Amino acid sequence: MNKKGFTLVELMINVVIISIIAFALTTLFLKWIQFWQLSQAKGEIQRDARTCISAVNKHLRQATASSVILDRYDSNQPPYSRIYFKKDGQPFYFYQKGQELYEVINSTRTLAKSLRAVLFAYPETSDNSIMNVSITFERKTYSGGTKALQLSVQKVRIMN
Repeated sequence: MNKKGFTLVELMINVVIISIIAFALTTLFLKWIQFWQLSQAKGEIQRDARTCISAVNKHLRQATASSVILDRYDSNQPPYSRIYFKKDGQPFYFYQKGQELYEVINSTRTLAKSLRAVLFAYPETSDNSIMNVSITFERKTYSGGTKALQLSVQKVRIMN
């Protein structure tokens, strides 16, 4: 007698093999999503960092040294997280409010939305023409994790 079909053992082996393949593909897919989210976060904070450092550095270099004032936007913000100065008689502000960095020249513009902290400081109290700028960005990734990037422009020389 030649009966066609699968035995229960053959069927169970197929189910186990398909389950292992499905589990492996699911794990691989989840790892790919985590990698993609991490890459996106890294790219965005690097872009924001370049934009912010470039803008602050460009304008601060051309500021009038005697016009620089360091403070903070409000008591909820870190100390020295706002800088005011004049460049060619025009007022400039850069400040942190929450997780955003703002630039105020003629109007208010958001430079970054993933800011952890910005710090403006004088490295030497005797020379008000040299300024340290430190910016840290942070972006949420997956499973409550974050990706952070800390940039520091040390000793920006104020030329005027």
